[in-house]
Amino acid sequence: MPDQLESRLRAEGERLDIDQPPLAVIAARAAALRRRRLAARTGAAALAALVVAGVTLAARHDPRPAPTAVASGPADAPSGTWSAEGITISGLAHLPQDLPGSIREAEFADAERGYLLTADCCTTWISATADGGRTWRTVPSPLSGLPKLIATPDRITLLGPAPGLERATSTDGEHWSTDASPAAPAAPLTGESRLVALDGGECGAPTAGLTGTALAPVPRQPPLEVCWRSPVRAGDGSWWVGGRTADAGPAVAVSRDNGATWTVTAFPGFPGTARAAMLGRGVYVTIVAPQEAAAAPERLVAVAASADGGATFGPAHPTAGQATIGGDLVPLLDGRLLIVDGYGHWLVSEDEGISWVRLEGLHTTMRLSRTEAGYVAYRMTTIYTAFSVDGSTWQKLDAQ
Repeated sequence: MPDQLESRLRAEGERLDIDQPPLAVIAARAAALRRRRLAARTGAAALAALVVAGVTLAARHDPRPAPTAVASGPADAPSGTWSAEGITISGLAHLPQDLPGSIREAEFADAERGYLLTADCCTTWISATADGGRTWRTVPSPLSGLPKLIATPDRITLLGPAPGLERATSTDGEHWSTDASPAAPAAPLTGESRLVALDGGECGAPTAGLTGTALAPVPRQPPLEVCWRSPVRAGDGSWWVGGRTADAGPAVAVSRDNGATWTVTAFPGFPGTARAAMLGRGVYVTIVAPQEAAAAPERLVAVAASADGGATFGPAHPTAGQATIGGDLVPLLDGRLLIVDGYGHWLVSEDEGISWVRLEGLHTTMRLSRTEAGYVAYRMTTIYTAFSVDGSTWQKLDAQ
């Protein structure tokens, strides 16, 4: 296990260029988790049978003892630490800073430098932190409407809504330059590019690379209806998109030559669309489908895994029951997978998404999202936003 963790950590660290926890700390955490799980399995033979059958559901009763939760106050208190099965949320020493509007997007370029996009009915603001979210500086957005917020190691970019696609960039979140020039001709992606929808849409929109204020379609469009574009490059430098094909259903595509060619992997027999999450050489595809009712959370239909960077995938395993998912799947350094469901519960899987166990004692959280330097948790106990480098240790942001 230490060798596996070290290789995963090194791959992510080289790409993100941020400090990672010492290997000894991670290995100790993983060993402790294994001991607790072994003890739980020893005293719960009935549960072991259910896991083998692959029918453990987050929504059903979990026969194991509830995970230990340690807290110094109620879940909405401005301090304390909450922990369950290796997932920890750290509170704040005081109430969060009251920023204008409500938080719509959060991005972190590294563990210290982060940005928030907040908005009310008529105005949008950008807030920047240089100390991991403890203090914030706020300025009005240089673009009208509700732009998309994109952070890379050397700059923050705002991409205006279609059809104008006006762009603005800054190195500190306070001083901005704008660009309203049309998209350039198709060009190869670079290490600084971010994949975006060319016309601001979602499913079916052309895919482009955004580098600073330069916006250009990829050299060749992925051969599928793209509904999701990875916010970061994989550890091996590849680019990922997901969606569906007309004849084979959910599918992902990867480019290893900066958008010149794309390799498609389809998962026929399932409804919905596909998207991916990457950690080191591991790639995990989630197949999701919308609920029939309006505004209902997405259904998690199946999960497929690859251990070789997406060159090959195992079969897509259907997720038992009516599981839902809020945002992105998070691969953890100890080999587990983490999601929040559409109702705010934290769930983990030890079998690559076949079965999920609900964690008790953590803040309800409605969405997890990948950013350049880690992950963001939205609507934590309604009012909080939190950030994590590795998906296991979360820190509430001092902003509301």
